[in-house]
Amino acid sequence: MREIERILDQLNRSWGGPSWTGVDIQPLLDGISEEHARAHPLPGAHSILELTAHMTTWMNAVASRLGGETRELTTEEDWRDVTNLAWPAAITEMENAQSHLSDVIARLTPDDLDKKVAGRKYTVYVMLHGVIQHNLYHAGQIGLLKKVG
Repeated sequence: MREIERILDQLNRSWGGPSWTGVDIQPLLDGISEEHARAHPLPGAHSILELTAHMTTWMNAVASRLGGETRELTTEEDWRDVTNLAWPAAITEMENAQSHLSDVIARLTPDDLDKKVAGRKYTVYVMLHGVIQHNLYHAGQIGLLKKVG
C-alpha cells in the first residue's frame, strides 16, 4: 500500500470507522437532534454544531492549502456563527468536505507528501496527519457532549 493510500485509509477510518479511537465521526453524528446539536451542556464548551462546522472548515482549508492557497483563516471563519445553520445542512457540509478532501488527497503524488505547504513550515504529510488528528480530537469532544446532553 502506498503512503497516500495509507493516509486516505486513516482519513476514512476517522470518518466511518473503524478507527483506533473507537470514535468514528459519521456514526457519532447519527441520532443527534437539532436541539441537542445546538445545546451547550458544559459551560464554556462549544456545541456539537459548532464543533462540526469547525471541523468542516478545517477539512476545506486543508483541501484549499493542497491547492496552493496560503491565506490564514480568520477567527470568524475558524469558529463561524452557526445561528442560521441547520443541523442537517451542517452534516451535509461535513460529508461534502470529507469527500472533497479525500478526492484531493487521492490526486497527490508520493513526492507531494514531502513538499512544504505553501506559506507554512510543515510538509503536506504533516498537514494531512494533522487534519485527521484534529477531527478525532473534536470527535472525542462531540462524543462527550452527546453523552451529557
